Amino acid sequence: MDKQLILKDIVLVGRTFDEYSRMFDLTDELLKKEIILDAASGVSSFCAQARARGYNVTASDKIYTSDPSEIEKKCAEDLDVVMKQLPGVADLYLWNYFKDINALKKNREKAYRSFIEDFKKYGTGRYVPAEFPVTNFHNDQFTIALASHFLFLYEDHLDYDFHKKTILELLRINSKELRIFPIVNFKGKRSMFVERVIHDEDIGRFQISIKRVSYEFIRNGNEMMVIKKKSGILENDNYAACQNRD
Repeated sequence: MDKQLILKDIVLVGRTFDEYSRMFDLTDELLKKEIILDAASGVSSFCAQARARGYNVTASDKIYTSDPSEIEKKCAEDLDVVMKQLPGVADLYLWNYFKDINALKKNREKAYRSFIEDFKKYGTGRYVPAEFPVTNFHNDQFTIALASHFLFLYEDHLDYDFHKKTILELLRINSKELRIFPIVNFKGKRSMFVERVIHDEDIGRFQISIKRVSYEFIRNGNEMMVIKKKSGILENDNYAACQNRD
């Protein structure tokens, strides 16, 4: 069996604005003009840091119904679980952006503490409770949606039906495109769902591409999937049918 992190559930591990910028190829020019949704954003500090820079970013996650102290407690516990396992799987990762495990831990702690502080201050004004694959966001409410370390990475926890419905939901609520990073699993291998998404007749009607980016921590995890919308495509009856929102 290939080695990897063994996780019982999706963990609350935060990432920073700089990481997001590299993972999703986000430039200042793009961020200034877009209305961005960070989907299943957890305890990442991207929203807090982006808002501090004047960008229009909203974070969404099911955990935002919880008290900040509860979130902080789980985050610390999840980070501890990951850190204890990392020495045994360290060769699955590239130690360039982070020089070692201790540097990684400090970065993750900084990210979630920044999130907690901002969450306490702004609450659901910036951090909207949402449990994918179904949300209460309006059609085209955002222009770009980002999905970080959620889809594809957790292929052992989230089945293909969940991936498909979540992707279609994220395309419904943004007017331009969806970016997903990474497209590998915890073993550093391209997720088995990538090709299924590309060849799925409901998702394949959109413009799908794979783009290399300037961030790689999990080995081979230096690509994002970009799914661009076409004008009027969500009016197709097949879209509503495959969502099965009842």
